Amino acid sequence: MSETLLTSQIRPRWQDHPLFSEGFRVFFPLAALSALGLILYWGLTLSGVWAGFGAGPDPLMLHRYDMIFGFLVAAMIGFIGTAVPAWSSTPKLAGAELAGMGALWIAGRLAFWLQDSLPALLVFGLQTILLVWVAWRIFPPLWQAKMRHLMWPVSLLIAAQIMTSLSFLSEDPITLLGLGSGLDLSFDNGLMLAEGAFAIMVLTALAPVSTVIVNKSLEARTDGVKFIARPPIRRAAMVCIGLFTFAKIAGLSDALQGWLGLAAGAAILNILQDWHMRKALSFSFARPLYLIYWFLALGFGLQAGSLLDVLPQEALVAGRHMMFIGGFTLATLMVLIIAGLRHAGRALDMKPVLILAICSLIASCLLRSLAPLLIPQIDWMVPAWMAFAACFAAYLVHFLPIFFRENSND
Repeated sequence: MSETLLTSQIRPRWQDHPLFSEGFRVFFPLAALSALGLILYWGLTLSGVWAGFGAGPDPLMLHRYDMIFGFLVAAMIGFIGTAVPAWSSTPKLAGAELAGMGALWIAGRLAFWLQDSLPALLVFGLQTILLVWVAWRIFPPLWQAKMRHLMWPVSLLIAAQIMTSLSFLSEDPITLLGLGSGLDLSFDNGLMLAEGAFAIMVLTALAPVSTVIVNKSLEARTDGVKFIARPPIRRAAMVCIGLFTFAKIAGLSDALQGWLGLAAGAAILNILQDWHMRKALSFSFARPLYLIYWFLALGFGLQAGSLLDVLPQEALVAGRHMMFIGGFTLATLMVLIIAGLRHAGRALDMKPVLILAICSLIASCLLRSLAPLLIPQIDWMVPAWMAFAACFAAYLVHFLPIFFRENSND
Protein backbone atom coordinates (compact mmCIF):
# COMPACT_ATOMS: atom_id res chain seq x y z
CA MET A 1 0.00 0.00 0.00
CA SER A 2 1.45 3.37 -1.01
CA GLU A 3 2.34 5.99 1.57
CA THR A 4 -0.10 8.49 -0.02
CA LEU A 5 -3.00 6.03 0.15
CA LEU A 6 -2.16 5.09 3.73
CA THR A 7 -2.01 8.76 4.73
CA SER A 8 -5.37 9.46 3.10
CA GLN A 9 -6.95 6.58 5.03
CA ILE A 10 -5.56 7.78 8.37
CA ARG A 11 -6.35 11.45 7.72
CA PRO A 12 -9.78 12.47 9.12
CA ARG A 13 -12.31 13.29 6.42
CA TRP A 14 -13.00 16.80 7.74
CA GLN A 15 -9.44 17.81 6.85
CA ASP A 16 -10.27 17.29 3.18
CA HIS A 17 -13.25 19.62 3.28
CA PRO A 18 -12.75 22.69 1.03
CA LEU A 19 -12.99 24.94 4.11
CA PHE A 20 -9.64 23.62 5.37
CA SER A 21 -7.85 23.63 2.01
CA GLU A 22 -6.32 27.14 2.31
CA GLY A 23 -5.84 29.81 4.96
CA PHE A 24 -8.22 32.36 3.46
CA ARG A 25 -11.21 29.99 3.71
CA VAL A 26 -11.00 29.92 7.51
CA PHE A 27 -9.63 33.32 8.44
CA PHE A 28 -11.42 35.57 5.95
CA PRO A 29 -14.89 34.63 7.28
CA LEU A 30 -13.58 34.81 10.87
CA ALA A 31 -12.32 38.33 10.15
CA ALA A 32 -15.60 39.46 8.60
CA LEU A 33 -17.71 37.86 11.35
CA SER A 34 -15.60 39.47 14.07
CA ALA A 35 -15.80 42.89 12.37
CA LEU A 36 -19.58 42.59 12.13
CA GLY A 37 -20.03 41.29 15.68
CA LEU A 38 -17.65 43.77 17.29
CA ILE A 39 -19.14 46.84 15.61
CA LEU A 40 -22.67 45.73 16.47
CA TYR A 41 -21.68 45.19 20.11
CA TRP A 42 -19.91 48.54 20.23
CA GLY A 43 -22.71 50.43 18.49
CA LEU A 44 -25.58 48.92 20.48
CA THR A 45 -23.87 49.39 23.86
CA LEU A 46 -22.68 52.91 23.04
CA SER A 47 -26.15 54.00 21.92
CA GLY A 48 -27.77 52.51 25.03
CA VAL A 49 -29.88 50.01 23.11
CA TRP A 50 -28.13 47.13 24.89
CA ALA A 51 -26.41 47.07 28.25
CA GLY A 52 -23.89 44.46 27.08
CA PHE A 53 -22.97 41.31 28.92
CA GLY A 54 -22.25 43.00 32.24
CA ALA A 55 -19.10 41.05 33.03
CA GLY A 56 -16.22 41.14 30.62
CA PRO A 57 -14.03 43.85 29.14
CA ASP A 58 -14.97 47.50 29.00
CA PRO A 59 -16.72 48.19 25.64
CA LEU A 60 -14.19 50.89 24.71
CA MET A 61 -11.28 48.60 25.54
CA LEU A 62 -12.92 45.81 23.55
CA HIS A 63 -13.48 48.16 20.62
CA ARG A 64 -9.88 49.36 20.52
CA TYR A 65 -8.12 46.07 21.21
CA ASP A 66 -10.18 43.41 19.49
CA MET A 67 -10.67 45.36 16.27
CA ILE A 68 -6.89 45.15 15.91
CA PHE A 69 -5.89 41.83 17.48
CA GLY A 70 -9.13 40.09 16.57
CA PHE A 71 -10.45 41.42 13.26
CA LEU A 72 -7.29 42.71 11.57
CA VAL A 73 -5.08 39.86 12.78
CA ALA A 74 -7.53 37.27 11.40
CA ALA A 75 -7.49 38.97 8.01
CA MET A 76 -3.69 39.19 8.10
CA ILE A 77 -3.32 35.47 8.87
CA GLY A 78 -5.75 34.58 6.08
CA PHE A 79 -3.81 36.69 3.58
CA ILE A 80 -0.24 35.75 4.42
CA GLY A 81 -1.22 32.16 5.21
CA THR A 82 -2.51 31.85 1.65
CA ALA A 83 -0.21 34.14 -0.31
CA VAL A 84 3.17 33.23 1.24
CA PRO A 85 3.01 29.49 0.37
CA ALA A 86 1.97 30.44 -3.17
CA TRP A 87 4.81 32.96 -3.56
CA SER A 88 7.44 30.63 -2.10
CA SER A 89 6.16 27.33 -3.63
CA THR A 90 6.00 25.77 -0.15
CA PRO A 91 3.23 23.57 1.33
CA LYS A 92 -0.10 25.29 1.93
CA LEU A 93 -1.42 26.18 5.36
CA ALA A 94 -4.21 23.60 5.42
CA GLY A 95 -5.83 20.68 7.20
CA ALA A 96 -5.21 20.17 10.90
CA GLU A 97 -2.64 22.98 11.09
CA LEU A 98 -5.11 25.50 9.66
CA ALA A 99 -7.93 24.22 11.88
CA GLY A 100 -5.62 24.49 14.90
CA MET A 101 -4.78 28.10 14.14
CA GLY A 102 -8.45 28.93 13.65
CA ALA A 103 -9.35 27.24 16.95
CA LEU A 104 -6.57 29.13 18.74
CA TRP A 105 -7.83 32.44 17.32
CA ILE A 106 -11.37 31.66 18.53
CA ALA A 107 -10.06 30.59 21.95
CA GLY A 108 -8.14 33.85 22.20
CA ARG A 109 -11.23 35.90 21.43
CA LEU A 110 -13.39 34.01 23.92
CA ALA A 111 -10.69 34.30 26.59
CA PHE A 112 -10.49 38.06 26.05
CA TRP A 113 -14.24 38.41 26.47
CA LEU A 114 -14.09 36.30 29.63
CA GLN A 115 -10.98 37.97 31.03
CA ASP A 116 -12.67 38.76 34.36
CA SER A 117 -13.01 35.01 35.00
CA LEU A 118 -9.66 33.83 33.61
CA PRO A 119 -6.01 34.41 34.50
CA ALA A 120 -4.47 37.26 32.50
CA LEU A 121 -1.57 34.98 31.56
CA LEU A 122 -4.00 32.60 29.81
CA VAL A 123 -5.97 35.40 28.15
CA PHE A 124 -3.00 37.09 26.54
CA GLY A 125 -0.85 33.97 26.28
CA LEU A 126 -3.28 32.42 23.80
CA GLN A 127 -3.11 35.44 21.54
CA THR A 128 0.66 35.75 21.74
CA ILE A 129 1.14 32.05 20.98
CA LEU A 130 -1.01 32.42 17.84
CA LEU A 131 1.11 35.26 16.44
CA VAL A 132 4.35 33.45 17.28
CA TRP A 133 3.00 30.31 15.57
CA VAL A 134 2.13 32.33 12.47
CA ALA A 135 5.62 33.87 12.42
CA TRP A 136 7.27 30.47 12.89
CA ARG A 137 5.18 29.11 9.99
CA ILE A 138 5.70 31.92 7.44
CA PHE A 139 9.13 33.41 8.20
CA PRO A 140 11.16 30.54 6.65
CA PRO A 141 9.30 30.65 3.30
CA LEU A 142 9.45 34.47 3.31
CA TRP A 143 13.19 34.26 3.79
CA GLN A 144 13.45 31.63 1.07
CA ALA A 145 11.38 33.71 -1.38
CA LYS A 146 13.47 36.84 -0.61
CA MET A 147 10.38 38.67 0.67
CA ARG A 148 11.84 39.49 4.05
CA HIS A 149 10.19 42.94 4.12
CA LEU A 150 6.93 41.22 5.12
CA MET A 151 8.60 39.95 8.28
CA TRP A 152 8.91 43.45 9.76
CA PRO A 153 5.23 44.34 10.25
CA VAL A 154 4.50 40.87 11.64
CA SER A 155 7.41 41.22 14.08
CA LEU A 156 6.19 44.67 15.16
CA LEU A 157 2.71 43.25 15.70
CA ILE A 158 4.11 40.51 17.94
CA ALA A 159 5.98 43.20 19.91
CA ALA A 160 2.73 45.18 20.23
CA GLN A 161 0.90 42.08 21.46
CA ILE A 162 3.61 41.44 24.06
CA MET A 163 3.49 45.08 25.14
CA THR A 164 -0.27 45.06 25.73
CA SER A 165 0.00 41.70 27.48
CA LEU A 166 2.71 42.87 29.86
CA SER A 167 0.62 45.90 30.82
CA PHE A 168 -2.06 43.52 32.14
CA LEU A 169 0.31 41.04 33.72
CA SER A 170 2.30 43.64 35.67
CA GLU A 171 0.84 45.67 38.52
CA ASP A 172 3.40 48.44 38.00
CA PRO A 173 4.29 50.14 34.70
CA ILE A 174 7.31 48.59 32.97
CA THR A 175 9.73 51.12 31.49
CA LEU A 176 11.60 49.99 28.39
CA LEU A 177 15.35 49.91 29.00
CA GLY A 178 14.95 52.59 31.65
CA LEU A 179 14.73 55.27 28.98
CA GLY A 180 11.92 57.25 30.58
CA SER A 181 8.23 57.18 31.31
CA GLY A 182 7.36 57.83 27.66
CA LEU A 183 8.56 54.35 26.75
CA ASP A 184 6.38 52.48 29.22
CA LEU A 185 5.18 49.08 28.07
CA SER A 186 1.59 50.24 28.50
CA PHE A 187 -1.67 49.17 26.91
CA ASP A 188 -2.00 52.44 24.97
CA ASN A 189 1.57 52.26 23.71
CA GLY A 190 0.99 48.69 22.60
CA LEU A 191 -2.05 49.76 20.58
CA MET A 192 -0.09 52.64 19.03
CA LEU A 193 2.66 50.22 18.01
CA ALA A 194 0.04 47.89 16.54
CA GLU A 195 -1.43 50.78 14.52
CA GLY A 196 2.01 51.59 13.13
CA ALA A 197 2.61 47.91 12.34
CA PHE A 198 -0.66 47.67 10.41
CA ALA A 199 0.03 50.88 8.49
CA ILE A 200 3.30 49.32 7.34
CA MET A 201 1.51 46.00 6.69
CA VAL A 202 -1.07 47.74 4.49
CA LEU A 203 1.61 49.42 2.36
CA THR A 204 3.50 46.12 2.11
CA ALA A 205 0.48 43.97 1.22
CA LEU A 206 -0.96 46.49 -1.25
CA ALA A 207 2.15 46.37 -3.43
CA PRO A 208 1.51 42.91 -4.99
CA VAL A 209 -2.26 43.38 -4.95
CA SER A 210 -2.02 46.78 -6.66
CA THR A 211 0.40 45.41 -9.25
CA VAL A 212 -2.13 42.79 -10.35
CA ILE A 213 -5.13 45.12 -10.34
CA VAL A 214 -3.55 48.20 -11.96
CA ASN A 215 -1.94 46.12 -14.70
CA LYS A 216 -5.38 44.66 -15.39
CA SER A 217 -6.62 48.24 -15.75
CA LEU A 218 -3.75 49.06 -18.12
CA GLU A 219 -4.80 46.23 -20.44
CA ALA A 220 -7.20 48.82 -21.88
CA ARG A 221 -4.14 50.56 -23.35
CA THR A 222 -2.44 49.35 -26.51
CA ASP A 223 1.13 50.51 -25.84
CA GLY A 224 2.00 47.68 -23.43
CA VAL A 225 2.86 49.94 -20.48
CA LYS A 226 3.12 48.15 -17.12
CA PHE A 227 2.61 49.25 -13.52
CA ILE A 228 5.50 48.64 -11.10
CA ALA A 229 5.19 49.42 -7.38
CA ARG A 230 8.62 50.95 -6.74
CA PRO A 231 10.03 49.73 -3.40
CA PRO A 232 12.10 52.85 -2.49
CA ILE A 233 9.03 55.09 -2.45
CA ARG A 234 7.13 52.69 -0.19
CA ARG A 235 10.11 52.23 2.09
CA ALA A 236 10.35 56.00 2.56
CA ALA A 237 6.69 56.05 3.62
CA MET A 238 7.27 53.14 6.03
CA VAL A 239 10.23 54.93 7.61
CA CYS A 240 8.12 58.06 8.16
CA ILE A 241 5.32 55.97 9.67
CA GLY A 242 7.82 54.25 11.94
CA LEU A 243 9.25 57.56 13.14
CA PHE A 244 5.77 58.97 13.80
CA THR A 245 4.82 55.84 15.74
CA PHE A 246 8.01 55.99 17.82
CA ALA A 247 7.43 59.68 18.59
CA LYS A 248 3.93 58.88 19.88
CA ILE A 249 5.08 55.95 22.01
CA ALA A 250 8.03 57.93 23.40
CA GLY A 251 5.76 60.86 24.27
CA LEU A 252 7.85 63.36 22.30
CA SER A 253 6.59 66.89 21.77
CA ASP A 254 3.30 67.45 19.94
CA ALA A 255 5.11 69.66 17.43
CA LEU A 256 7.58 66.92 16.51
CA GLN A 257 4.77 64.34 16.29
CA GLY A 258 2.82 66.72 14.08
CA TRP A 259 5.65 67.28 11.61
CA LEU A 260 6.38 63.55 11.47
CA GLY A 261 2.67 62.90 10.85
CA LEU A 262 2.74 65.37 7.96
CA ALA A 263 5.84 63.64 6.60
CA ALA A 264 4.10 60.26 6.78
CA GLY A 265 1.04 61.60 4.96
CA ALA A 266 3.15 63.25 2.24
CA ALA A 267 5.24 60.10 1.79
CA ILE A 268 2.10 58.01 1.32
CA LEU A 269 0.76 60.43 -1.30
CA ASN A 270 4.14 60.19 -3.03
CA ILE A 271 3.41 56.48 -3.66
CA LEU A 272 0.56 57.54 -5.94
CA GLN A 273 3.07 58.85 -8.47
CA ASP A 274 3.21 55.27 -9.74
CA TRP A 275 -0.56 55.29 -10.28
CA HIS A 276 -0.85 58.43 -12.38
CA MET A 277 -1.03 56.80 -15.78
CA ARG A 278 -3.82 56.98 -18.30
CA LYS A 279 -6.48 54.29 -17.66
CA ALA A 280 -4.80 53.14 -14.41
CA LEU A 281 -8.20 53.35 -12.70
CA SER A 282 -10.32 51.92 -15.50
CA PHE A 283 -10.78 48.58 -13.69
CA SER A 284 -13.41 48.87 -10.95
CA PHE A 285 -11.23 47.15 -8.34
CA ALA A 286 -8.46 49.75 -8.78
CA ARG A 287 -10.48 52.75 -7.57
CA PRO A 288 -10.97 51.62 -3.95
CA LEU A 289 -7.28 50.67 -3.78
CA TYR A 290 -6.38 54.18 -4.94
CA LEU A 291 -8.66 55.67 -2.27
CA ILE A 292 -6.90 53.72 0.48
CA TYR A 293 -3.73 55.78 0.04
CA TRP A 294 -5.71 59.01 0.23
CA PHE A 295 -7.49 57.91 3.39
CA LEU A 296 -4.22 56.89 5.01
CA ALA A 297 -2.56 60.17 4.05
CA LEU A 298 -5.52 62.27 5.22
CA GLY A 299 -5.64 60.28 8.45
CA PHE A 300 -2.04 61.18 9.23
CA GLY A 301 -2.67 64.74 8.05
CA LEU A 302 -5.66 65.26 10.35
CA GLN A 303 -3.70 63.96 13.32
CA ALA A 304 -0.78 66.20 12.41
CA GLY A 305 -3.03 69.24 12.06
CA SER A 306 -4.44 68.68 15.54
CA LEU A 307 -0.99 68.13 17.08
CA LEU A 308 0.27 71.35 15.47
CA ASP A 309 -2.83 73.29 16.66
CA VAL A 310 -3.78 74.04 13.06
CA LEU A 311 -6.97 71.97 13.38
CA PRO A 312 -9.25 71.48 16.41
CA GLN A 313 -8.46 68.77 18.95
CA GLU A 314 -11.28 66.61 17.54
CA ALA A 315 -9.24 66.20 14.35
CA LEU A 316 -6.90 63.83 16.22
CA VAL A 317 -9.72 61.32 16.79
CA ALA A 318 -11.09 61.95 13.29
CA GLY A 319 -7.68 61.22 11.80
CA ARG A 320 -7.29 57.96 13.69
CA HIS A 321 -10.74 56.80 12.54
CA MET A 322 -10.03 57.80 8.95
CA MET A 323 -6.77 55.84 9.10
CA PHE A 324 -8.42 52.81 10.69
CA ILE A 325 -11.64 52.67 8.65
CA GLY A 326 -10.55 54.20 5.35
CA GLY A 327 -7.00 52.88 5.47
CA PHE A 328 -6.72 49.64 7.43
CA THR A 329 -10.28 48.36 7.05
CA LEU A 330 -10.82 49.32 3.40
CA ALA A 331 -7.46 47.74 2.56
CA THR A 332 -8.50 44.64 4.50
CA LEU A 333 -11.86 44.50 2.73
CA MET A 334 -10.24 44.77 -0.70
CA VAL A 335 -7.76 42.02 0.16
CA LEU A 336 -10.63 39.86 1.45
CA ILE A 337 -12.48 40.42 -1.83
CA ILE A 338 -9.63 40.21 -4.35
CA ALA A 339 -7.65 37.39 -2.70
CA GLY A 340 -10.88 35.58 -1.86
CA LEU A 341 -12.04 35.61 -5.49
CA ARG A 342 -8.65 34.80 -7.02
CA HIS A 343 -7.72 31.95 -4.68
CA ALA A 344 -11.22 30.46 -4.92
CA GLY A 345 -10.88 30.38 -8.71
CA ARG A 346 -13.54 33.04 -9.26
CA ALA A 347 -13.37 35.83 -11.81
CA LEU A 348 -12.60 39.35 -10.59
CA ASP A 349 -16.15 40.52 -11.14
CA MET A 350 -17.46 43.50 -9.17
CA LYS A 351 -20.90 42.21 -8.19
CA PRO A 352 -23.52 44.68 -6.89
CA VAL A 353 -23.26 43.22 -3.37
CA LEU A 354 -19.52 43.92 -3.38
CA ILE A 355 -20.11 47.47 -4.57
CA LEU A 356 -22.56 47.84 -1.66
CA ALA A 357 -19.93 46.57 0.79
CA ILE A 358 -17.23 48.94 -0.49
CA CYS A 359 -19.52 51.99 -0.65
CA SER A 360 -20.89 51.27 2.84
CA LEU A 361 -17.37 51.19 4.28
CA ILE A 362 -16.38 54.42 2.53
CA ALA A 363 -19.56 56.03 3.89
CA SER A 364 -18.72 54.76 7.38
CA CYS A 365 -15.26 56.31 7.13
CA LEU A 366 -16.56 59.71 6.07
CA LEU A 367 -19.38 59.69 8.63
CA ARG A 368 -17.00 58.84 11.49
CA SER A 369 -14.11 61.12 10.50
CA LEU A 370 -14.98 64.15 8.36
CA ALA A 371 -18.70 64.59 9.12
CA PRO A 372 -18.21 65.36 12.87
CA LEU A 373 -15.62 68.00 11.95
CA LEU A 374 -17.79 69.67 9.32
CA ILE A 375 -21.19 69.41 11.06
CA PRO A 376 -20.51 68.80 14.77
CA GLN A 377 -24.13 69.50 15.75
CA ILE A 378 -25.23 66.07 14.50
CA ASP A 379 -24.40 62.76 16.18
CA TRP A 380 -22.90 60.74 13.33
CA MET A 381 -21.96 57.70 15.42
CA VAL A 382 -25.06 55.57 14.73
CA PRO A 383 -25.08 55.88 10.91
CA ALA A 384 -21.30 55.34 10.91
CA TRP A 385 -21.35 52.01 12.76
CA MET A 386 -24.46 50.87 10.89
CA ALA A 387 -22.71 51.48 7.56
CA PHE A 388 -19.67 49.58 8.85
CA ALA A 389 -21.90 46.65 9.83
CA ALA A 390 -23.68 46.74 6.45
CA CYS A 391 -20.32 46.43 4.70
CA PHE A 392 -19.33 43.15 6.33
CA ALA A 393 -22.86 41.76 6.26
CA ALA A 394 -22.87 42.25 2.48
CA TYR A 395 -19.42 40.66 2.21
CA LEU A 396 -20.51 37.58 4.14
CA VAL A 397 -23.69 37.18 2.08
CA HIS A 398 -21.58 36.89 -1.06
CA PHE A 399 -18.55 34.99 0.23
CA LEU A 400 -19.76 32.50 2.84
CA PRO A 401 -21.05 30.04 0.21
CA ILE A 402 -17.75 30.37 -1.68
CA PHE A 403 -15.63 29.41 1.32
CA PHE A 404 -17.43 26.06 1.66
CA ARG A 405 -17.17 25.05 -2.01
CA GLU A 406 -14.43 23.64 -4.18
CA ASN A 407 -12.49 26.06 -6.35
CA SER A 408 -14.32 27.26 -9.42
CA ASN A 409 -12.92 27.53 -12.94
CA ASP A 410 -14.50 30.89 -13.74
